[in-house]
Amino acid sequence: MRAFGDVWRSNIFQKWVMATTGLLLVLFLVGHLSGNLLMFLGPMHMNEYGHSLREMLHGSAIWVVRGGLLLSFILHIWSAIVLTRRNRMARPDKYVKTSTLTSTLASRSMALSGLLMLVYVLYHLAHFTFGGVHAQFYAGQTGWEYVLADGTVVPDVYKMVLLSFREPLITVLYLISMVLLGMHLSHAVASVFQTLGVTNKRITPVIKIAGPLLGIGLALGFCSVPISIIVGLVH
Repeated sequence: MRAFGDVWRSNIFQKWVMATTGLLLVLFLVGHLSGNLLMFLGPMHMNEYGHSLREMLHGSAIWVVRGGLLLSFILHIWSAIVLTRRNRMARPDKYVKTSTLTSTLASRSMALSGLLMLVYVLYHLAHFTFGGVHAQFYAGQTGWEYVLADGTVVPDVYKMVLLSFREPLITVLYLISMVLLGMHLSHAVASVFQTLGVTNKRITPVIKIAGPLLGIGLALGFCSVPISIIVGLVH
């Protein structure tokens, strides 16, 4: 029986770690988008959603989810770094130019798009979750209370999102990051299924189409909120 250290260092295990954590992160993005789209239903629905997340399992569920996402993110990035370094060490220089002929922009920029998204995620959390930046728009500040139908007073998440995306800098950074997300997922989703062995003559062509569609769909879904705020559809 091989020691765990040998298994952990193997390429196959690293690929599985990257694939499974990537899949978990995609599932989170789908759920996160469904919450964001409540902006189109008005402040009551959005603030009820925010309140339910904070109160689920007496407030512990959101921290469990955050911990799981943090662990998934760390493992995903670590495995990606390890595999990238090993691939570069194993790839002869003479094949560098020819390899780009059959690859896509999304596949060639996976490391860069992933790194840029990591930076944006930290900024995004500092803004919307902890109020460390753009504190003037933070829902947790005094005077930003919203009263739900049952009389519960909660932070006005709807107002925070609305006013934040009226700021050009915040909106531009968000839209750029969503474009990067779409590019990243358009290649990553197909790679996940390939790594997990979910491939055959019938499924593979579907996955190759579904991957980019999912990436584009998520990117457009996330972008729809700030764009709708800018043009006045959400106010």
